[in-house]
Amino acid sequence: MFLQLELVLLAVAVAVLVLLIFWFTRRQSPPPPLPEEEGVRYTPGEREIITRLGELRERIDKMIPPYGRVGYIPSTLEEIKDLLGFSYVRLGEKEVGERPPFIDRFEDLDVDFLQAKVGDVYVYIVRKGGKRLVAAGDQFLDYLTARFLFEFLDYI
Repeated sequence: MFLQLELVLLAVAVAVLVLLIFWFTRRQSPPPPLPEEEGVRYTPGEREIITRLGELRERIDKMIPPYGRVGYIPSTLEEIKDLLGFSYVRLGEKEVGERPPFIDRFEDLDVDFLQAKVGDVYVYIVRKGGKRLVAAGDQFLDYLTARFLFEFLDYI
């Protein structure tokens, strides 16, 4: 009977020892390094800061207007069309892109600035100093980018 009790206690001790070893090895392993910097170890706090900085950078990239990212003012209609994602741009008699069928009802309006949405297309009309820009595209322009259109008319 003592032999059976000793075997049961030995089995329990071995099981506890295996669980402790498994627990210590899982607990002691450091978190995997960040993919862009192999071989560098970060504390959990540093990893959290790096993650939040990455998220903040993504948000800032969304907030900065497109022309602020590139740092120049385009000199042609093709450049402004590509930079701001327009599908159609008209300045005076020059037209670039495919003309939307509904644009006629907006071109005759006597306004200095117009921002309208028809379906999924945004229409912009900007007039400054005798120049008039008519543009259409699927991207909403924030306040700073709309002001940029006025500056664009000064330089072209």
